[in-house]
Amino acid sequence: MDTVNLIRSCINRDEAAFRTLIDRYSDFAFSVAFRIMNDEEESNDIVQESFITVWHKIGSFNPEKKFTNWLYRIVVNKCYDALRKRKRMQLIYPDTNSWNAQGLISESNPERKLDNEEIGKIIRMLTFKLSTKQKIVFILSELEGLSHDDIAEITGMAKTIIKSNLNHARRKIGEMIKKYI
Repeated sequence: MDTVNLIRSCINRDEAAFRTLIDRYSDFAFSVAFRIMNDEEESNDIVQESFITVWHKIGSFNPEKKFTNWLYRIVVNKCYDALRKRKRMQLIYPDTNSWNAQGLISESNPERKLDNEEIGKIIRMLTFKLSTKQKIVFILSELEGLSHDDIAEITGMAKTIIKSNLNHARRKIGEMIKKYI
């Protein structure tokens, strides 16, 4: 079943169709959440909360729009909420040696596990010092490959703000790379 028909079935409260939607897009949602949160458990929670929101708000979704952009927006907003909560709680982030990034690229292939862990460490190191907006824009643009139009739709930011945050993020990451090379 194509995504549009699947969504229409979900709008009509078809639970089997919703399960199919979850199966089809949960890896995608996890990848986005993990790249932003850098924490597997927290990312899994965000994916679960995101799909609960999808179920509750699917009736307001326009099936003529891109579902992935709508899902991105939900996942990114859940990440924003979690990051704000994390900041309020003033958590101490673990150092990169205690990092565990199973399933960044959601594959069960054991040969990829080491690569996934290394990618997680690099992403964490590079995005750790970015502001929340810079991190979101950088991840959506550079890692997810989204256009500025899509990022604007997902985040609600103006394109000028997206470009500014992306430039600041690239500059900071470039400085960090020079520092470690």
